[in-house]
Amino acid sequence: MSKEMIKENGLRMVEITEGHGDSPTLGQTVSVHYEIFFGEGTSTSNYDETAGKYVDNLYDSTYEDKPFSGPVDIVIGAATPKDDIYSRGQSIKGFDEALVEMKVGEKRQLFIPAALAYGKEGASSFHTFFGYRVAPHRDLACTIELVEIK
Repeated sequence: MSKEMIKENGLRMVEITEGHGDSPTLGQTVSVHYEIFFGEGTSTSNYDETAGKYVDNLYDSTYEDKPFSGPVDIVIGAATPKDDIYSRGQSIKGFDEALVEMKVGEKRQLFIPAALAYGKEGASSFHTFFGYRVAPHRDLACTIELVEIK
């Protein structure tokens, strides 16, 4: 049975798999798997020739075999500065808040309010760890699995 937690800042977390290891702290590097579900308004350079438009309903997963197949390493608390290019290891506040409460082996479904993701400005594909553009005020729905603390 899954446990649901909702924090005052709106971060909603549902435990999918219980973890049994240690919990990381701010500044530590962790390896994670993620699945992110993007709704309408997220964009990329993927063009659907048949439909004659850009694809804007996207899904990204480190479980799949592609350039960001994972797990991937992130540093808890290392955010991409505004108007800067994402550097490997940077995170978002919603991930950071969830990860410091998780144990190794734990998997959670997260509903991250825009303020804990890319905020009122949104983000270009150069500012995001998954390489897609995020519209302003966009909440994120994802799952995250804490694989290892490095």
